Order: sequence, then structure tokens, then C-alpha cells
Amino acid sequence: MLTGFTSAIVATGAIAQPDEVFDIAMARGTYIILGVVCEALLAVLFMPTLQTQARKRLLDRLNGAFQTVRQVVSNLVSGRADAQTQGQVLTDLMAANARIEFDALEMGPRTHAADHAHAAVAAMMMVLARARGVALLERNAQAGQEEVPLPASLYGDYDIARQHIDACAHPVRGDRFRFKMTSRRHALEAVENGVRACFGILAGWLVWEVTDWPAGAGFISFVALVYGLLATRENPVLASTPFLKGALWCAFAAAIYAFWIMPAVTAPEVLIVMLMLVMTIGGLAARKPATAGYAFSFNMFLPVLIGPGNQSRFSEVAFLNNALAFLVAVTFVGWTYRLVLPFRVDSHMRRTERWVAQRLKALAAPGSRVTVHQWLSENASSLVRIVRNAQGVPQPVRLAYMQMQFRAMTMGMHIVFLRDVAKDPVLPQGARQGLLVFLRKWGQTGADATAWAAVTEGWLLRQRPGAPFEVQEILQKAATSLRILSAERQDEDAS
Repeated sequence: MLTGFTSAIVATGAIAQPDEVFDIAMARGTYIILGVVCEALLAVLFMPTLQTQARKRLLDRLNGAFQTVRQVVSNLVSGRADAQTQGQVLTDLMAANARIEFDALEMGPRTHAADHAHAAVAAMMMVLARARGVALLERNAQAGQEEVPLPASLYGDYDIARQHIDACAHPVRGDRFRFKMTSRRHALEAVENGVRACFGILAGWLVWEVTDWPAGAGFISFVALVYGLLATRENPVLASTPFLKGALWCAFAAAIYAFWIMPAVTAPEVLIVMLMLVMTIGGLAARKPATAGYAFSFNMFLPVLIGPGNQSRFSEVAFLNNALAFLVAVTFVGWTYRLVLPFRVDSHMRRTERWVAQRLKALAAPGSRVTVHQWLSENASSLVRIVRNAQGVPQPVRLAYMQMQFRAMTMGMHIVFLRDVAKDPVLPQGARQGLLVFLRKWGQTGADATAWAAVTEGWLLRQRPGAPFEVQEILQKAATSLRILSAERQDEDAS
């Protein structure tokens, strides 16, 4: 996030002095580093138990997610969990995943707590995906009064998650564990953000050129900065409203300081004490989800509007010009997000559905390096984003989309497993060839290849007699994966 708005500040800050853009960039980078160092030093001095508290928060979050997953899996296997419940537990898991890096940083260096925590969350997502497959087999077997046992791999994922949580609680010296993280790149939305920001900055320049506004350069600077900030939000349209409200409160608080407090202050120490009240309020607001959107703009721009300096202060006229440019810029940016290439969740859902279908086919390619953890993390993150922003979408459409995503997650996990099994040299050549044929069909036709799943399953099971126990176990797991793929396709056709 720092990169986005820092580049905007450097570029617009050099409007009046283009020959000194390098010096401005160096100054900006220097005082950012200085601010980070000062904040870290103060945290060490005034929060001596920071590492202990961070570890406790991380463990509480992981243990809470672990217990929630166990409960949902129990309900899922017994047929009592719906798509809404699965979506909620995924939301909780991704929220915990998003906070891991912050807690790990506060826990200090020389620890791989973040890697272990991410691995624990990934194992819990695998538990959910496996449980969904078992639930489908259980439902299909009820007519024949068959009992589907929980696979050993489900319990194995539980054990893996617990081991990684324990590794976060009790770090081991010399631990070299690494967990590779990937995230989906939203290329179209990035292009739309760039086009929108370009249009907005050019429009701001036009206003400045036509009106000869004395604060025109500041207006353009604020426009570029707000674009950079809102572009980091999940849904900039929704984020722009609390951002504007926070900006109004920011301008009101800054006016009090500019008109009454700053003229009376003669020492930096007194100014620090006077600023402590509003900065504390902003910090507390940032910690509460309901007011975090207000605090985003309030905390960011309050020092800018007050304009403290070593040798001077803003005059009342300069403050009014600056505050007006700021409020107009925030309002202008909010409206451009609504009018110029606006974010539409239904369009995003259709794009994501096409992306998932293409990726699902590509998983079967022999050269694919996508792991189960990567597949589940990417899809879970995308699903959670849509769930948070699809409040205006009719519930039947939203639930159907969630089911599609859950289905893709489960099918993708089993396709990756079958792809890896087909490369295992311990399997008979005939079994490997059968799996490769099925995977080739999958890569060509996608989920329609499940028409071959029963034939491939029968072929694998005929390879079991006389094979070593290890091979028999792998063949049985592969046959179960094929059966789950068929069950998922039947569930899709029935819905």
C-alpha cells in the first residue's frame, strides 16, 4: 500500500519543482523509514509484552478456527451444513489468514510462525474440502444403506493442522520450514483502476487549468493520493463512503487545531500532548471494524491538514484552501469510482466463474505445478471476497455461486491428487496410463470427463489384486477421488 500512494505523493509533489523530483523521492523515502523505526522503537519501549501478546492472539485465532472447522465438518458429514455455513467458516479462515503476517511481525525475527500458521489454515481448508466429498458419497450411499467411513487423510489433515499450531506455540531453534503463498492477480481490475485514476487526474488538471485555483496543485495531489489509497480496498465503491465521512471528521478536527490550538502552541512538546487526544481517538477507531473505514482517512490526513512545522504554521486562509481541496478531491474520487468503470459484483462473479473453469482444466496438465494448498487458498480468497460484496445479489444466485465455488475447490483438490498419483513410479504402468487418459480427457472437456470416471475407477480397482499393500492403498484413494468427482458432477446436474 505504501508504494501506491508514495509514488503519487512524489509525482505530484514535484509539480512545482520538476527538476528536484529525485530529492523529493529521497526525502519521502527517508522520513518513511524514520517513521517506521521510531514506531518500532516506541513499541519496544512501551509494549514490552508485545511478542507474548502477538503469539497469544495468533494462537487464539488458530485454535478458534480449528474448533470451528471441526464443528462444521461434523455437521457437513451428517448433512446439517449448508453453503451459507461453509461460506462463513471460509470467511473466518481467510480473515485469520490475513492477520497472520501482522502477528508474526510483532512476534519478532528468527521465527517461522507465519509459515506454520499459513500451513495450518491450508490444512483446515483441505479438511473442509475432503469433508464435502465424504458428505456427497454419504448422501449417494444412503439409498443402498451403505456406510462411508471417514478417510484417514481427513484425520491426517487434522493432525497436520494441530502440528503447525503447536509449532507456532513452541518455536524450535533451527526451524527451516517454508510455506509458499500465492494470490490471484486481478489484471482487468488493475487496468480499470489505472484508467480511472488517469481520467481523474487529467480531469483534476483541467479544473486547475480552467479555474486557476491557487490550491489546484494540492487538489491534484490529493486526487492522486486518494486513488492510490482506495485502490487498495477490496471494493473501492463501498470504501469511498466511510472514507468521505472520515475525511469530514478529519477536516473538522483539523480546523479546531488550525484556528485555536496551533496559534497558542509555542513548543513541540506541548503540540505532542495536544495531538495525543485526537490521535488516540483515531487509533481506537482503527481497531474497531465498524469505524475502521472512518479512521482510514482520519488518521492519514489529519497531520497533513494541520501542517505542523518547525518554523511556521498554516495560516487560516491556507488551511481553508487545503481543507477544501482535500474534501473536494475525496468527493470527486468517490464519484468517479461510481461513474467510470464501476465495480460490479455480478460481472466479477462471471469472470471468476470462467477463470475457475479454465484453471480447473489446467490442473490436469502434467506440467502443472499448482498444489492443493494453492488451489484451495486462491479459490477461498476469491469466494470470501465475493461473499462480502454480494449483499445486493439475490440469495438464490449467491448460494448457487457459492456451491459452484465449493464444488470447484473439491474437484480441483482431487484432480491435483490424481495428477500426482499418475506420476508415482510405484504404481503399475497400466494404472498410470488409465489415470493419464482420464486426466487428458479432463484437460480437454473439464468436468464432462467425469463420464469416464466410473470406467477409470473400475480399471484401477482391477489393478489391486496381488499388488503390494502400499500400492493397493494408493489405488483405493485414487478410486475414491474418481467417485467423488462423479458425485460432484451429479450434484451439479441435480442443482
